[in-house]
Amino acid sequence: MKDFGRAVKEMNVPDIVQEKAQNAFDIIHEESKMSKNSNIRRSFFKSPAAVAAAIVAVVLIGGGVVWAASGGLAGFLSGFMPEEEVTGRLDIPSENQITVSQSENEITISQSEVEDYGQLWTIEEYWYDGATLYFSAVAPQKVIDAGNLMVEWSSHADVNGTDCQLSADGCWDEITKAYTGRYICCIDVSKADTSSGNVTVVMRLKLNRYKRMPVDFIVQGEYEVETITEQKMSFTFEKPNDARQLKKENLSVEGGTADISVTVAPSMFNISIVYHLNDSSKSVDDICKYRITDSSGNSTTVWVTGNFKDNNGDDCMYISMMELEGLDPYSKSYTFEPLCFHYDSAGERVPDVFDPLDWGGFTVVFK
Repeated sequence: MKDFGRAVKEMNVPDIVQEKAQNAFDIIHEESKMSKNSNIRRSFFKSPAAVAAAIVAVVLIGGGVVWAASGGLAGFLSGFMPEEEVTGRLDIPSENQITVSQSENEITISQSEVEDYGQLWTIEEYWYDGATLYFSAVAPQKVIDAGNLMVEWSSHADVNGTDCQLSADGCWDEITKAYTGRYICCIDVSKADTSSGNVTVVMRLKLNRYKRMPVDFIVQGEYEVETITEQKMSFTFEKPNDARQLKKENLSVEGGTADISVTVAPSMFNISIVYHLNDSSKSVDDICKYRITDSSGNSTTVWVTGNFKDNNGDDCMYISMMELEGLDPYSKSYTFEPLCFHYDSAGERVPDVFDPLDWGGFTVVFK
């Protein structure tokens, strides 16, 4: 575990990204320890999928995004997404999509002493597929020119009444170590209720004045002098028709039922499975992978990211992929076939060989 923490720190990413990656890694570690089969636990941690789930924040938002080199939001997204997906959804917000108000929170100096810096973030472009919102933002030029001011953001945003994680980076020039005031931001909105077709994101920003500017986002208490103003920004837009989320689908499996929750989008493929089994001969501890096949016959296998029991004692499985790995994001259905490790006659596990478990499979259909 120490090796992972050291590796993240050496990547020179913002503190918030380090914390998010470490938290994800810790969750996976704790959940995997709850497996009764120690061989399965070790394999989860050796699998690339488990590691990717922990460091995805570093891959997507951290790692020293340089605005000029990345080509703005489009260049950033093209680094891990097909160009047609990027260009087909990239949009520029209109004035009526964004509202800004001063925060009611108490700030450190009186309003009469606050210079008017205007809107602390101007959203230049945004990209939304129903599961993830990416957008580029820039601070006011007078903030950038000041040399001792910086716009900071709350790591939590409100999306249709649901608390969601907000990550941002890119506001430092990696070469000059200067504050550029430009941000690339990401919000996971997959858990929010967007059934109305409208999406409203509320973000909280503050403008800090420093006696000495922090370097590379390593912010410590002695650097900050005062928060001179705070703002609440509301950003409203429409959900695209092809964005699909399936909530709480109850399906029959051999030996019981399964509650399924699926999010399928170009930026995300997440599924949580809660098995309610009345057959003691069936055990989810045997499941290490799922083979996923779309309606066109494309197929891939993915490791189970989490395996644990909920508060009711029911068995829960979790799968997360940031890339669809050849699957069609607009498929009419996805079939999930659980797999277990294959052992030879001596009881030794055969590397890279897996056997199907017929009892736990199911098909999710999208209308």
